[in-house]
Amino acid sequence: MSPIRFIEIWKHRYHKYSDIFLSGKHWVFDFLKIKILKLRNQKQQFVGVLLAEHFGDIVACEPLSRELKRKYPNSKIYWIVKKPYRELLDYNPNIDVIVEEYNVLYSILMVKHNPFDILYNCHLSGLRRYNYLQKTLSNPLAVSLNILTNNYFNYGNILEVFAKVSGLPVINDAPRIYIPKSIESSIDSLQLPSKSIVIHCHSNYSPKDWQIYHWERLIHDLLTHFEYRVIEIGLKSTLNISEKGYYNLCGKLSLLETAEVIKRANYFVGIDSGPAHFANAVGTYGFLLFGKLGDFNHYMPYSGEYEGKTNAQFIVKEGHPCSELNYDEVWNVISKSLQSKVL
Repeated sequence: MSPIRFIEIWKHRYHKYSDIFLSGKHWVFDFLKIKILKLRNQKQQFVGVLLAEHFGDIVACEPLSRELKRKYPNSKIYWIVKKPYRELLDYNPNIDVIVEEYNVLYSILMVKHNPFDILYNCHLSGLRRYNYLQKTLSNPLAVSLNILTNNYFNYGNILEVFAKVSGLPVINDAPRIYIPKSIESSIDSLQLPSKSIVIHCHSNYSPKDWQIYHWERLIHDLLTHFEYRVIEIGLKSTLNISEKGYYNLCGKLSLLETAEVIKRANYFVGIDSGPAHFANAVGTYGFLLFGKLGDFNHYMPYSGEYEGKTNAQFIVKEGHPCSELNYDEVWNVISKSLQSKVL
């Protein structure tokens, strides 16, 4: 064995066992802390929710927090979430304690041995994997209901599906997003235009995305034919645009700041992704670019007005992924709708 290979093996082992140890440490600490609090407050119910990712799912499932407070009025509601997404829950008045998930192993341990009176696991089986031990987070209830990764949209929108797999009553309410005054002030300081269209071009799954050159042409045409300014949001822009009236805020906003920018916009144009759930939650009219997703020719992730299509239009390429939408198929819908608002 070469010295380099020897070092690589021991580095891997160090990281592996350190991570396993810290996972257990975080789980034990939180387990005991909650157990002690339960002993001190024996008349109060302790209810846990495990929905650690992704941020669109967390936004879509906000009504579950309200349902839990209604179902357990004398309770402490805990929500386990990954650190990057906790700000989505920080200002939710229905959640008492936010627990940051250390990693997937932490949640695997929490599901097997939890300190709550009841724990609602909203994750599907098999999606979240802890690679060091080749273990996946399981949900026996989801399996017993035959709600799996390849068929879950056959059972409803995200809110309905996650309620079913967690054992909560199935509800179909519009999500809300709770934005504090500090975030509003932060966006005030950007002095964004009063008439704007927010666009979001990229998801975490490329088959959902539209072609880059189509986005560039769409922005050009929106700026040419209408008085709205165009604001791009997201993690990183891949567009090559230098036209006046285009604002690139990619990578410059927190999640709640992004929600506030969408809230102030006249319209939202985007693919199926987290920001589209924001638009639904804050009531901004949406143009959603959709297509076939895996085995799902037709699927509806949203509840509320987006599901009812009273505050959104879905531009769909039947039997094809969103990436195959023709430019005119999108432009004709958006331009016709915007023109009708002007007249």
